[in-house]
Amino acid sequence: MRHLLTAVLVLLLALPAKAQDTEAQDTEAQDTEAQAPPETDSELEPDQIVTGIEAPEREPGDAARDVGNVLLWLPRNIIDYTFRGATAAATLVADEQLVPRYRKAVGAPKGGDFFVFPTLFVDTGKTFSIGARMITDTDNIATSQRFGYGGGEDIVSESRVLFKGGQRLPFAVSLEAYYEIESDLKYHGVGLTPERDPRNRYRNGRDGAVGLYTEQHVRGLGSLGLRLAPRYEFFLSASLARRQVEDAEDAGAEALSQVFVPGSVAGVNKRTWIGYVEMSARFDSRKYRGRPSPGALVEGYVGGARSTEGEDVGFMRMGWRAAGFIPIYRKTNIFSPRVVIDRLLPLNGLPVPFNELPRQPDFRGFDTRRDLLSVVASVDYTWQLVRFMGTRLFVDAATVSDGFAGFSTDTLSDTRFAGGVGFDFYTDTTLIAQLAIAMAEEGPRLLLSIGVPEGFGDRQHRD
Repeated sequence: MRHLLTAVLVLLLALPAKAQDTEAQDTEAQDTEAQAPPETDSELEPDQIVTGIEAPEREPGDAARDVGNVLLWLPRNIIDYTFRGATAAATLVADEQLVPRYRKAVGAPKGGDFFVFPTLFVDTGKTFSIGARMITDTDNIATSQRFGYGGGEDIVSESRVLFKGGQRLPFAVSLEAYYEIESDLKYHGVGLTPERDPRNRYRNGRDGAVGLYTEQHVRGLGSLGLRLAPRYEFFLSASLARRQVEDAEDAGAEALSQVFVPGSVAGVNKRTWIGYVEMSARFDSRKYRGRPSPGALVEGYVGGARSTEGEDVGFMRMGWRAAGFIPIYRKTNIFSPRVVIDRLLPLNGLPVPFNELPRQPDFRGFDTRRDLLSVVASVDYTWQLVRFMGTRLFVDAATVSDGFAGFSTDTLSDTRFAGGVGFDFYTDTTLIAQLAIAMAEEGPRLLLSIGVPEGFGDRQHRD
């Protein structure tokens, strides 16, 4: 029995060793097979021999598409670069005016970016402007240099330096220098119906005519923006500016001095420097500032101006803006009613230059009326087509008066209207460009705006 147990134990110990030897032999055989040279073409069947490089089959029209890709490479990259540059320009302005919750350069590598791109500004009834803009942008500092040329003497030059920062209390500080010459500008007079307003003193037989003038505008500006809470913003700005108005060259009988009695239009042929300080506050509950988003916007401002050199000038400005953004069916389909009120109060009976009177840039018809009080109401319906583009239908109503007491049934009956369709290009945080076609009493108007946000008021830059 003892010899039988010993034999069984020896057999059990020998079996694993033999299995291991077999596995080793199989592995060695596989290695030998892997190291063996591949079979030659002579050893393969004819249908197993592959020659050349395998490539996908060419489809009809591929040659034409290749040619198109080559021809469109340059314009495609120019458009892409200009789009990114316009985005950076809009973001720069948004940084200054909106004090974003979290600043991230759109399409830019971490640490900043640099752009030089062409600009084009077009508005029916005005001279076009073509030029270039250069932007440098980092997390804490951004600069913008812009130059535009509109033919003849029309030029514009602008420089901005923006400092931004703050974690608990986001802020933006901006310093700017601006110079512009515009020719053949039109002055219709004050009031909603200038030809019937006794404040306009026309030369004999020129009632209701439009005077042409040239304006030289020089401005230095400093501003501070603070985000006090996620939905609340505070702004303080101060500027020193001069607007010199003269008859347009070669205007002949259409010159400003030939339409209106000389000396009756305040601010003409004066070299007055005006200092202006403004304080404003804004509540905006929208999640996105660029693309359609539900929420509400309320803004109020007050400012004071006083001449520092030249003719005595003094006035106050105040105004309000309110808008609702109501989702219809989808969160990206927005119904938006809005009202904008701007008021100017002369101080101590001092004259107010006509080009300082409130205008109506929110009116998408022709912005030709000026007075001490402006009211613009509008209704928009906008929806998102793709993530970066949307379209809108709109109707605007605009009126002006010398004060709230000046509104009457006749004034309301003369209210001007405009309506049309527009297209918006945007990111989540800022509006990049707008294209709109509006129909108004004076005729159709085409508006093209690139890199300038339109969803809020800004008296320092828009008046």
